[in-house]
Amino acid sequence: MAELDRLDRAYGLGAMPSASMSRAGHSPRSRGPVLSGLLVTVVTAVLFAAVVAVSPAGNVLAIRRMVGFDDERLAAAPRVQQGIGSYEFLHTQRGSDQPVAYDPCRQIEVVVNPEGAPDNYDELVDTGLAHTGAATGLKFKRVGLTDDRDVTTGGFARRRPVLIAWATPEEVPELADEVAGIGGSVAVGPPGRMRYVTGRVMLDRDLFASFDATEAASAQAIVDHELGHVVGLGHVEDPGELMYAHNLGRTAYGPGDREGLARLGSVDC
Repeated sequence: MAELDRLDRAYGLGAMPSASMSRAGHSPRSRGPVLSGLLVTVVTAVLFAAVVAVSPAGNVLAIRRMVGFDDERLAAAPRVQQGIGSYEFLHTQRGSDQPVAYDPCRQIEVVVNPEGAPDNYDELVDTGLAHTGAATGLKFKRVGLTDDRDVTTGGFARRRPVLIAWATPEEVPELADEVAGIGGSVAVGPPGRMRYVTGRVMLDRDLFASFDATEAASAQAIVDHELGHVVGLGHVEDPGELMYAHNLGRTAYGPGDREGLARLGSVDC
């Protein structure tokens, strides 16, 4: 339908501004709040070393999990056919082609702000998380409702649930100019080891209110597309992919989308 031609925007790494409307995968790469991530790394390393000195065997696994260094994946990333589609990452690690991604050894918590949401928002969110989780191997967990409208804390980010909400262009200017939604995440950490720690999806309230029962697949496609941005996919110039910015009617992740999503779920813990 016509609404699927609306553009969307993606953001990441910084304090959640929107990236260019052209190709999000080729937007300028911010280094993000590296100082904060480095500080956390140093503190936890000192704590870990102190505890290991006292108890070098039995408590190592427990301490690693406590400070977020668990290396036990929650699920394996799916194996998909490679090289038959197009994908782009929003951001890659400095000096490599490895993507910035969420830690596959940690659940990604999600909260929903139901203000202005369509009646079927639960189904849209749960289905979108199921689709994106299956394509990445990442584990999402809805942890409730919220009245929050933002997930930033000043110029720095902290680990907190991903926010999904509906808004108007008056509240979220990035939704102007026929933008159906925005999505992405913020990363912290030292260069080469950055990890997304929180994110958001903001969807056009009026657009979703206009969908009827026959257009459920179109609404779901927008949610899935924005969740693709949240986990780290950018736009592509291939109309055969769901991450094509000017969606021409595709309602499911394409072959390139799935390869990129599988790579995002395959990073080291």
